[in-house]
Amino acid sequence: MRFINIIILFFIVFICCYACIDRFEFEIEEPVNFQLNEEATSDITTVINAFKQSDQQIFTFDAEHAILVQAYIISSDEAGNFYKTLIIQDSPENPKSGLEIKIDLRSYYSKYNFGRRILLRLSGLSIQEDNGKYVVGYLSGNALVDIPESLLDHFILRFSETSQIMPKSIRLEEISQNSINTYVVIEQVQFLMSDIGKSFAAEAYDKYNGQRLIEQCDNLAKSYLYTSSYADFSTNLLPESSLCLTAVLTADSYSKEVIFVMNIPEDIELLDQQRCDPIFYECPETPLIDKKQILYYENFERLASTRDIEKIGWQNINVNFGNGRFRKRSKKENTFVQISAYDSREFVMEVWLLSPAIDLDQSVNEFLTFDTRATFEEGSVLTCWFSEDYKNDVKDATWEQLDIEISVGSGDGSNELFQDSGTIVLDCIDGNIRLAFRYMGSDPGISTTYDLDNILILGDKILE
Repeated sequence: MRFINIIILFFIVFICCYACIDRFEFEIEEPVNFQLNEEATSDITTVINAFKQSDQQIFTFDAEHAILVQAYIISSDEAGNFYKTLIIQDSPENPKSGLEIKIDLRSYYSKYNFGRRILLRLSGLSIQEDNGKYVVGYLSGNALVDIPESLLDHFILRFSETSQIMPKSIRLEEISQNSINTYVVIEQVQFLMSDIGKSFAAEAYDKYNGQRLIEQCDNLAKSYLYTSSYADFSTNLLPESSLCLTAVLTADSYSKEVIFVMNIPEDIELLDQQRCDPIFYECPETPLIDKKQILYYENFERLASTRDIEKIGWQNINVNFGNGRFRKRSKKENTFVQISAYDSREFVMEVWLLSPAIDLDQSVNEFLTFDTRATFEEGSVLTCWFSEDYKNDVKDATWEQLDIEISVGSGDGSNELFQDSGTIVLDCIDGNIRLAFRYMGSDPGISTTYDLDNILILGDKILE
């Protein structure tokens, strides 16, 4: 009898241990119904428009009315970079719109894998706008919450096939609200030189996410790559060279930034071993500063309003035809010009402030200085340039970037100090030049505010 009890006990222990083994961890769970009897009755763009027309903060779709949209899954939590967040778009290529779905399911990639075609049953679900992205979930009281796991099969119907998702090629200045929650590829970008040597999301200050700036090589426009500190690749070091980035373009609910989020680390393709950092124009020698004469000076004290910037000979150009411009500001009896992308609703706000023509033919040993003050610091987006052939169009001129020191401000706007740019030697430049200050901010995005003042060129005038 004792031997039989031992055999029974061994059998029970074996069954319990076997049941604890996750045999399906790396398998894709196939749909129960390979042939769906239901068909799409609407599309993502239409349901978003219905929400907008409702003029409600949270809109609930009629549970008695069949509302099904066809979509394709473009997010994956296989590498731990998404958490209970399913991103879908309306087409496997060239999507028009996308949605975020809040689901109470971890490791969803085994069931809702990347590229899976689905029908989303919106009947009884709710939708809201969250900082530019549209989010679908389950309404609990006055809040949108995750769809319970027990109801997922009712609301998310899976087709048997998995489609190939073709990322849409995009540039930072082309991003619009329609681009959010879609799968994109952005070519020729790099991480900032100051971030090389850092990880994706394993620095001491990365509490939940690593926020790393990326910059577009041809114009150095900037955006953010977000990586969860729980992602499998959070400790990987940032690539040093330029790269091609494939990612989900979405928006962060807390920072309100438009961001890129990778599914897996292989979504980065290294292009070569070169970087695309700017090449600064530098004259070989530094002139003595003592006893120089003023060749050009602008402290903006003549400004009574922003419109006076043009009246004193400067040009204030938004190259993307937005409303963002340098503005006249005064504080503590000092007048200066200020630029910020905050609340501009321009994802790439490229603004050039061009000086009047400055003649360097009648002088030697010239150098430039000016003052800047940064507030609400989110990243450096102000640069200084000059052109010897500017006529009427910023894009047609040849511009050389100057190596300058720009103020790095506080995050709360409390910075009160202007910072000197350092001495920028212009001695090897001749003719009539135009100085230019270029601002490349974004909203939502990097919207650092800059104050600019005391633009001064000194040199030795040539005696005739």
